[in-house]
Amino acid sequence: GLVMGILLGLGLAFLLDLVDNTLKSQEQIEALLDVPFLGLLPLIEAGAKRTHNKSEAIEATRERDLYVMDHPKSPAAECARFIRTNLLFMSPDRPLRSIVVTSPGPAEGKTTTAVSVAIAMAQTGNRTLIVDTDMRRPRLHRVFNVDSDVGLSSVIVGEAKLESAIRNTAVAGLDVLPCGPPPPNPQELLHAARFSQLLSDLATRYDRVIFDAPPVGPVADPVVLGTQVDGVILVVKCEKTT
Repeated sequence: GLVMGILLGLGLAFLLDLVDNTLKSQEQIEALLDVPFLGLLPLIEAGAKRTHNKSEAIEATRERDLYVMDHPKSPAAECARFIRTNLLFMSPDRPLRSIVVTSPGPAEGKTTTAVSVAIAMAQTGNRTLIVDTDMRRPRLHRVFNVDSDVGLSSVIVGEAKLESAIRNTAVAGLDVLPCGPPPPNPQELLHAARFSQLLSDLATRYDRVIFDAPPVGPVADPVVLGTQVDGVILVVKCEKTT
């Protein structure tokens, strides 16, 4: 019985390892995806406690997303600065001024990463803007506690001027452009000529523009965005992203 138990345990462990196709290391990412590895952002425990109260849940998420701002000497903040440095030195001849941040699926940390990198960019003195292009599940207005009645969608359809849609944040040098009223046709808005003009306007106003996009697996919005910017950051979660 003891021998059989050991053999069954070893067989089960081998089987689980065989069927587990999640990404677990830098080497796997570089070998399987054939893209540069920019850095690792650790899991942030702040705001991790689950609650059924909506206001408490929003505040917990906000605490997690702004952790780098509130704890500038933490390991997470240092990792965000490391990613920022890699981005700045990846292409010295052609600076990555506009960057889309996305992930293969939901709940893999793309918004937290986008906010953390944007804060790190602003802390170097770069005029930085973070734009909420996740028009299906917008979140940046809650992260920075700003009004979202007027935002990106309003500017694209011509209902508002860019100046009235951009909001200041508590981080010096960092502004946010919230999503605005979620439209029924996000992809069509991103294809519009007004959006291309908006990108040109933002390039004259800011040194770095970070776009928080929806996951690339369920929708094609990040693909549309990726063709119009300088680079794309793909966020994968260790032992979760397949």
